[in-house]
Amino acid sequence: MTRRDVVEVAAVALVVAAIHVLFRLSAGFLVGALNDDGVYVVLGKAIAQGEGYRSIHLVAAPVHVRYPPGLPLLLAIPWALGGSLGAVRATIAVVNVAATALAAALVWWLGRRRLALPRWPLAACAIAPFVLDGTIQYYNIPLSEPYLVLGWVAALVLAYPLFDPAASGWRPLVRAMVVGLVLATTALFRTAGIVLLPAVLLALALHRRWSAALATAAAAAVPLLAWRLVQAAAIARGPVSSVPDDLGYWQWLGVDGPIALAGYAGHTLIANTIEYVPKLASYMFPSLAIGVGIVILGCVGVAFACLELRRSHTALVLTTLAASGLTLLWPFAQGRLLLPLLPFLGLLAAVTLARVAGRLPARVAAIGVPALLGVMALAVTRRQVALREAAARAYVTGAVRLEDQSPAMTLAFRSRFIAHVTAWVQARATPGDRIMVDAPAAVYLYTGRQAVAGQPTESRLAATVFGVPGRYLAERIVADSVTVVVWAPPAAALERDLAAIAAGCPHVLARELSPLAAFFRVTRDETCLRQRILQAPAASPARAHRSPA
Repeated sequence: MTRRDVVEVAAVALVVAAIHVLFRLSAGFLVGALNDDGVYVVLGKAIAQGEGYRSIHLVAAPVHVRYPPGLPLLLAIPWALGGSLGAVRATIAVVNVAATALAAALVWWLGRRRLALPRWPLAACAIAPFVLDGTIQYYNIPLSEPYLVLGWVAALVLAYPLFDPAASGWRPLVRAMVVGLVLATTALFRTAGIVLLPAVLLALALHRRWSAALATAAAAAVPLLAWRLVQAAAIARGPVSSVPDDLGYWQWLGVDGPIALAGYAGHTLIANTIEYVPKLASYMFPSLAIGVGIVILGCVGVAFACLELRRSHTALVLTTLAASGLTLLWPFAQGRLLLPLLPFLGLLAAVTLARVAGRLPARVAAIGVPALLGVMALAVTRRQVALREAAARAYVTGAVRLEDQSPAMTLAFRSRFIAHVTAWVQARATPGDRIMVDAPAAVYLYTGRQAVAGQPTESRLAATVFGVPGRYLAERIVADSVTVVVWAPPAAALERDLAAIAAGCPHVLARELSPLAAFFRVTRDETCLRQRILQAPAASPARAHRSPA
């Protein structure tokens, strides 16, 4: 690695870090605004307090079975040392930026040294995703995406020498084991990272690097199996929650057979692709039509690069295809899931862009193409500013326009809701109240009250808990002793449950109005709830799935 390489890599890291520090809004967002971030923080607190890997924000503090332990273990350190939510937020403000900046630097190095890309397509396609407003806002709250990107690119950088036919001896085996440990660590920070391991193993197998593949698999298996054993022991001791939000991923999906899974996969692949293209276009460009066209051209460029690089850069191609495939097959399209893919899709798109530019006249390639990219960069920057301004207005007014949807909008609007709910709880609730709300982790972190999910996230394959109006809410009142229910539109499923209980057991719920939500005091009448709600015959299930923004 030359001195010039070191300077370039350091410059990329510093620029990305500076942009994140200058333009992040995380200080204004409440922890738990995305829910997942709140759960990570709560799990870190549980570990630091010696309570195990438990969702201590939920009633009965069940064993947590969904999210992997990497980020909670990291967050347990500031909880143990500082003992406050402020210490956790200060830690995230440093380590997430460092992880993001290092990931950007490694992506740059990969593009320059391994793909031999010119600087301008590499910066425009692969580094620019690190400084989109959505990336800045999501990567500066307690989420695991920065560590997914960092682990992914680090594994690729480390794996490249393994494909050298001349590599022999014990050093490649040591390197392969390091790659396996990096991939396992990535999966232990973000479950989606598990697809990177078989992709790298397949790439090694296609190049007949059998010993390296075996060493990678063996090294990765040790921490992954160790975590599974620890988790299994905790689950055996219990308790384990039955609410969809708290199920393991496979159980949450509700797969009931290969035929159903295949049919679902085909439908979801098409539906998510159709949704992601305009979603990404709207994040980047003021004109949706122009943005969709550019995104489609980018996808075509990625496809051509995959064909060209399938033999020379097999690991990059296969990991990108595997991660993209998992994202497109997930039960809902969420911008947060898309962001980690963009630097790697950008590397592939940059390859095609560089090839196209190389076929143009020299003057056009040297001046025209960078000028065109500069105009696009201005348009993207203008869109980021507009989205930030819309998010700021939404926090003050509560007004949300469909065309202004963005990660900053989601976090701002949800922070506004959480601030209102926690203020009400602190002023009107008792220490023993148990709150059903669409932000249970946040309510616990800011008020100390245990909570229950009011709108659990559900898979399209599984039977919805809202299939019988009133049953989910009645079960939570009976099983979890819920004393306060918080409802805010557009939670139609919970609204139907409230209406069903109000009709069947009218004395159970007493409504208190407020500007952003309705609060219901619960008078527990187990006999009425069991006889009129829980024992009611099942109607045809009404789908009530919630997809996070």
